[in-house]
Amino acid sequence: MIVSLALRGAVKHWKRSLVTAGAVAISCAVMLAIGSLLNGVNTSFLDSVIPNSGHIRIDGSGSKKAVNPLGLSSLVVDADGVMERIRGLQDPRITAVEKLLSFGAILVEDRASADPHNLAMRGIGVAPDTRFADNVRFGLVEGSFLPGGEGIAISQAAARLIGVRLGGSILVLVQDRSSQPWYESLKVTGIFRTESKDFDETTFYMAEPKAALMLDASGSAREIRLLLSKSGDAGAVAKAVAAVLPAAATAGSADLRIQTWQEINASIVGLLVFVNVMLGVIVVLFAVVAGTIIANTTLMSVMERLREFGTMRALGLRARELEKLILLEEAFNSLVGALFGMILGSIVVALLMRNGLDLGGMMENLGLSRYNRPKVDVLWYAGCAVTSVIVCLIATGGAARAVGSRSVAESLATAA
Repeated sequence: MIVSLALRGAVKHWKRSLVTAGAVAISCAVMLAIGSLLNGVNTSFLDSVIPNSGHIRIDGSGSKKAVNPLGLSSLVVDADGVMERIRGLQDPRITAVEKLLSFGAILVEDRASADPHNLAMRGIGVAPDTRFADNVRFGLVEGSFLPGGEGIAISQAAARLIGVRLGGSILVLVQDRSSQPWYESLKVTGIFRTESKDFDETTFYMAEPKAALMLDASGSAREIRLLLSKSGDAGAVAKAVAAVLPAAATAGSADLRIQTWQEINASIVGLLVFVNVMLGVIVVLFAVVAGTIIANTTLMSVMERLREFGTMRALGLRARELEKLILLEEAFNSLVGALFGMILGSIVVALLMRNGLDLGGMMENLGLSRYNRPKVDVLWYAGCAVTSVIVCLIATGGAARAVGSRSVAESLATAA
């Protein structure tokens, strides 16, 4: 009987029910959208930034203070020897060990012209089958990524600025370790496009052996990156790696510097913690606002229906049953609101997944994608729906107790 009366009450007072359901729907949709966006940022960091920067990075200790971050004076000289020692650990937690050689270069249009186009860029020498550079390898729009270790991979933006197409050639001009100029004509074997305009206009890739030959830096590297099966093992593996490297590397001050992904991305980790806290506060504020609206709406509704409730009490409905009736009525409203909130939130999330939310160049500077796409989490969806219903019931509980504590005479007298 209580359930039937609650359903009838919700339908009869549909305007009040719509207000309650609307507040629940909006709060649920906002929590869904914010949580999915936050999950998208975290996923981008875990799935993109960490693998691309490596779980552990080894570079020259002087690179931190180097005036020119692309200068050749702070290279890891015996990179091949360091890699051999790391592989000698035979640690199953280490899934990949690679060296990268970054350098400054000028790309020049390789054709007869009175004023050939040129572009100053950062070159990165990697293994053709590298486990890194996912944004480039999966962002290819033409050609292949360094097939057979040959050629050069540049972005669409750089190709347009220089005036070259796939299959064309570019002069790569560098300065080797003895400060002598060196240039070589390389074929464009791949053209890519990423979501970072700054990255596309400043970076190109070539095979590491070819880069080392041009720079007269055979066996050296800018850095050595390690990928692990579990990111949580970074600290322990870093200690194991330091133990097999020279004493200077263990101290981390003279020749080599060993960093975990937490240290490499300290600024991003701090930012993500701040963003998580801020968005969590926003979610709580929306829940409080929704709860306040629901509490006010419910209180106004029950105060207007005191005669109806008094009559029910006079006909034998007990105070506890009346409280249950009010709670059930608002429970129905909140369930409808949570359902529509999930639908509305899913539409918003779908639109953001399609187009992405432009978070500006700051995200690019941190190594994250400029366009954030939400990441759907079923547990978060369920949690938002349940939280919305609970907030509604908590807000309704005060009004229900206030009405239930009144006597039949008080209810009828107040209504009169």
